[in-house]
Amino acid sequence: MQRLIFIFSLFILAIVGCSSNESHSFLIRPDGGGEDAATEIEVGKTIPAWQEGVMDIHFINTTTGESMFVIFPDGTQMLIDAASSSVTTNSNSNTTNTGIRSRWDPTLTSTRGSQIITDYIRKCMVWTGNSTIDYAVLTHFHNDHFGGYTSSLPKSSNSDTYSLIGFAEIFDNFKIGTLLDRGYPDYNYPFNMATMADNAPSCNNYINAVKWHVANQKFDAAIFKAGANNQIVQKYNPAKYPTAKVQNVAVNGEIWTGSGTTTKKTFPELSEISYENSKNITSSDNCPPENITSCVMKVSYGNFDFFAGGDLQYNGRSSHAWKDAELPCAKAVGQVELLKANHHGVTNTNQVDALKALNPQTIVVNSWVDCHPRTDILNSMETTLPACDMFITNFWQGDRPSGVDDRVTAEEAARVKGYDGHIVVRVTDGGNKYRVVTITDSDGAMTVKTISGPYTSR
Repeated sequence: MQRLIFIFSLFILAIVGCSSNESHSFLIRPDGGGEDAATEIEVGKTIPAWQEGVMDIHFINTTTGESMFVIFPDGTQMLIDAASSSVTTNSNSNTTNTGIRSRWDPTLTSTRGSQIITDYIRKCMVWTGNSTIDYAVLTHFHNDHFGGYTSSLPKSSNSDTYSLIGFAEIFDNFKIGTLLDRGYPDYNYPFNMATMADNAPSCNNYINAVKWHVANQKFDAAIFKAGANNQIVQKYNPAKYPTAKVQNVAVNGEIWTGSGTTTKKTFPELSEISYENSKNITSSDNCPPENITSCVMKVSYGNFDFFAGGDLQYNGRSSHAWKDAELPCAKAVGQVELLKANHHGVTNTNQVDALKALNPQTIVVNSWVDCHPRTDILNSMETTLPACDMFITNFWQGDRPSGVDDRVTAEEAARVKGYDGHIVVRVTDGGNKYRVVTITDSDGAMTVKTISGPYTSR
């Protein structure tokens, strides 16, 4: 009878949807979960539903940037970034996704990447019975992480101060528990983001959406706090899964030391910042480039650790040592099982010393243009970590954009265990084991393409 009630509840949830204007009680699966959620995975079939006791990390492929959805063992849900850049296929010679979109171009059926994210999350919410995004985290203010504004976008029905794209649309579509970003509430580091950033219209759109939802008591908002280990916590049954935790590592150059909650500030104070051109910050500027201000975290469950570093990189350190934010974060965190490749695997990222410090078993690259990951970085990752398995949301192996990189070699491609789809990391057995699963993206069916593992957490 209990199982029938549970199935009926999921059926009702699937019908009515999960908009922010609706509320649903959190559902606990009666069968408990654990290893069954992984061993039942079969190629050619829909990926089995998440179960209580399992942690899922979903790398959602929109071909417009980066977005991850995490389901904790007790059903708490966290969205990291909402990729919705307005870059169109073959928009210019240096940033082109013609190759990857020859397989699937979601812009033909969905005008905004946030719609793809919304559909995907709603499928996951049918599994959990939880209609709330308990934590929404924006790592930094780039369009391929939070939404690229254009004047042609539809306005929100809530307010004409913001349009529907990226996080602004996610806020309208879902009930949000807490929003965390690197700038709330002033958004003035390293300068006024709404007026001086090179993507100021997009920043302003996001900020206006945040302000409207906070003012109308739709959700709480706070600045991501470096070193904190209690800002993101399980909401529903933390005592049952005490080893599922989030350690905040860095934001705005304040970096966790690896001990307790202590941090070290490495970037200039606001009063000390100078720059040659706020629209084009150079390596010689005494001003933090946006990528290295990223909110960085370590997500753990038992012996399993996941490093999520946003767009960390290290270019510019020859002029200012503090512009290498990648290596100190890696050293503070130490060995992990899973690494999201920093900054989509482009040049001046994923340096050898950082890879050695993290020593991951698996790496997922959130790619969205044909030169992600750069072939020299892919080769470096494979050479530095010869036992590590690679997974790439979009893996274009044909000719790269002119002047960017050589074609990916057969040897490099053979090391990639799964690609061209959403990538799901399913952690079971209290964090002792995990599998990496590639599922279909273009049909929305979540059909399993490849299964790797089980890996044993160290």
